[in-house]
Formats: sequence, structure tokens, C-alpha cells
Amino acid sequence: MSISAFSQKKKPLPGYVVTTGGDTLLGAIYPTDPLLQQIQVEFLTVQGNQRLTLDGYQLASYTYFKDQDTIRYISFPFLQNGSTKPSRGFLQQLIIGEAQLYYYSAHDTGPTPMPNNPNVYFYIVPQKNSKYPLFTAPRRRGLGRNPARSFVIYRENQDRLAHTNAWKFPKDAVTYFSECPELVADLKSRRYRYRDIPQIVRRYNAWFQTQKPTP
Repeated sequence: MSISAFSQKKKPLPGYVVTTGGDTLLGAIYPTDPLLQQIQVEFLTVQGNQRLTLDGYQLASYTYFKDQDTIRYISFPFLQNGSTKPSRGFLQQLIIGEAQLYYYSAHDTGPTPMPNNPNVYFYIVPQKNSKYPLFTAPRRRGLGRNPARSFVIYRENQDRLAHTNAWKFPKDAVTYFSECPELVADLKSRRYRYRDIPQIVRRYNAWFQTQKPTP
């Protein structure tokens, strides 16, 4: 189903978009399937006379308000395996800070290879002339199906997203957050489970703030 067909069934919610040029445009967003929202967004201008289909090449982010929640999607470059030109898509932002947490919605197509290449954000199955990321399921540690939606972490000093669904927990979490000794100790003692990733990220960000030199 196309994003336009899907959004026909939804009512627009108040929101805004931020263009790649830095302009903020007020209006409304038509919410759709989480996977489709990582590719394009249906935006209704504040005057209500234009309905636009926009993507990560045109927008830096888009935000809308649902009940008491603020839902924000950020544009990212994704380099497909075998490609030299990145394609752009969105990820839903959950937590800001040194470690930024996002939802990653995926096609349930089984494991995806992730070559050890530090120069890309995330590897996905190649598709010739693909304008948008495929958002296939990442490789998962252990048995079981890949979830339709999982957590990824982005840090500005790193060129790849950390896909926590591929972690062996808590071992890989200990490695990732190794700078924070108190958090590492609690991870090793199994105080946290995988479902606690948001809590872990918030704790790490709070600790990171305390490490900044006082002006």
C-alpha cells in the first residue's frame, strides 16, 4: 500500500516540518504505518490548500502531536551494501542527548548482513536504483524472529547506528557504555534487561552531562 493510500484512512494531526534549508513550516501530518513514515510523510499546509508528499531529501525532520505525545522523525543517510550513494530516510526519535535513541521499523525479511565498515551508517540489502532505504531486518543474535520495530542508537562521533537488536545483552551493552563505570557494574549484575534500553540510554546521557567541564 502506498503512503497516500494509507493516509486516506487517517485524520491529520497538528505538526510541522523542518526543511533541509532550515525553514519551519506549520501545518498537519497524516500519520501512517511506522515503516512508511520512515520513507515519506504526507503534510497539509497550514492554509489547508496544499497536501504534499515529502521525504528525507527535502526535510531535516518532521514533528506531530498526538494526544499528550510529541512524535518526531529525523532524516538520516543510509548507505546500501554495494552502493556508493546514500539514500535518505527517517527514524523516529525517542531520546536526545550524547546517545540518541530511535525506533527502527523493518520489513520482516530475515537477517541482513552487516559488514564491518566504519564509513557507513547502516548496511541493508542492495536494490538497483533504489531512492529510499529498504529498512530490512538487521541480523539478530540468537534465535527468534526479528521484531517489526526495535531500538537503534546514534552518536554524532560515530558513523554507524548501533542496532541493539543485534546485541548479545548485556555483554554488548557493557562494551557500548564502557565509559560509565556505575552503569557497567549494573549491567554486569543484570539489573537491566533488553527492554530497559531507554532507561539505560537516559542514565548514560545523565552521566555524560556530569563529565563536561564546568565553565
